[in-house]
Amino acid sequence: MKQWELRGVTVDRNGDPQPPAMGSIRVLWDQIPAVLWTTDSDLILTSSLGSRLARTGVGPNQLAGTPLSVLCGADDEPIRAHRRALRGESVAFGIIWTDGGYRARVGPLRDSSGEIIGTVCVALDESGPEAAAPDR
Repeated sequence: MKQWELRGVTVDRNGDPQPPAMGSIRVLWDQIPAVLWTTDSDLILTSSLGSRLARTGVGPNQLAGTPLSVLCGADDEPIRAHRRALRGESVAFGIIWTDGGYRARVGPLRDSSGEIIGTVCVALDESGPEAAAPDR
């Protein structure tokens, strides 16, 4: 049974795919002009969500299992930032995706004992006021 724990909340990946509290968080992330993702220590995506994923034709967690290097292409600034996060740093960086510019911050993802097990990153859409308007 594969599980992960984040600050005392354990999610059983083989059980209920969306515990009740996670539904509220999903609604919030579906509204914010941003993308949130996590990786393991090998920089393989383990989760992804946010309203800006839909603009690129990607659903929540559809990128799980994808190496971050595949998504970044030639731009290695995000890879360097994530590697620094694996060493315990919190790092800000810019990134351009097909739908606009983002300002991102990545930091270490820790288990309940404090050991770094991956990274967690949030990228806010900075494309301008039109980016904040909901898609219709």
